[in-house]
Amino acid sequence: MTTPDERTRSLLWAGSFLIELAQDETLPLRVRRSAVAIARHFPTIEQVGQMASFQAPSGFGIGLAPPDEVDWEGEWPSGPLRYSTRLAWPSEP
Repeated sequence: MTTPDERTRSLLWAGSFLIELAQDETLPLRVRRSAVAIARHFPTIEQVGQMASFQAPSGFGIGLAPPDEVDWEGEWPSGPLRYSTRLAWPSEP
């Protein structure tokens, strides 16, 4: 069973991975463009925090832990996907 911490960590890692893919010029242009297109619709760290704080009237939430309570940093030098993240559309070199 996946825990709230693991769900949050996975979302943050995936957003960071999209940034890394989009910026890696050794990858094919098609892959980099796909990463940018997906990142535009992927939840940011701020949105993950908002989703983690959501509680339905029934008392149940969405099952995410707040990002500041999860140890997710590590091998992602670009950091998480944020509202301020602007990934440029990759073009031919």
